[in-house]
Amino acid sequence: MFPTMNKKLLILRACGVSGEREECDNIKIQAQLYGILVSDFCPKTNEELETILHAGETYDYIYLSSHGNIDGFGNEQSTISYSWFDFGVLLCGAACMNPDCIILLSCCRGGLNQIAYDLFYCCTKISYVVGPRQSLFPHDMLISFNILLYNIEHRNLDPIVACEKIKLGTDIRFICFDRLETEAETGYILRTAEYEREWKESLNEARKEANEPPVPIVEAEKA
Repeated sequence: MFPTMNKKLLILRACGVSGEREECDNIKIQAQLYGILVSDFCPKTNEELETILHAGETYDYIYLSSHGNIDGFGNEQSTISYSWFDFGVLLCGAACMNPDCIILLSCCRGGLNQIAYDLFYCCTKISYVVGPRQSLFPHDMLISFNILLYNIEHRNLDPIVACEKIKLGTDIRFICFDRLETEAETGYILRTAEYEREWKESLNEARKEANEPPVPIVEAEKA
């Protein structure tokens, strides 16, 4: 039986590679099978992506299909290009996520620690970030996220445990980052200290627009 209040999924087809259409079509149908309401867009530029996120809708899942690496993501034509930090600021300022939102990164190397650090730091509504540790084809992404959504939505498993099922079934390395666990890691603490020195002002402006608490100034800055 589906819950009375449906969850919502945003699909962003921001890659342009062969196979993306079939991958995202499948994810959309699977989500609808679980009673999730799906909004599906294919932005072609940064401006179009920003318009979609600022449309006033809020989501429980955001599924980003794109080219990606440790620095950021983009599309085949390079008309979409964001660093992960800037994307996190955009998500925060757009106020497009419900509490405990899960970010699903269907892009190569989307499951790197530094990416999760950026997104968690920028918006408190993000509870989990999921992505592959390796470079993959669309059919690899498809089966992996099928397994993840099945275990979260149908079997009601914790996202961390659900993500572990991907490697058990496919030998593909995916990872799910939990905000509460990640914030205690030394790597996260060191990286966020650097953020506060360099980008605190712009981030706090976005947080203010989204009615989120500002990032505090660390003692070293006050001195």
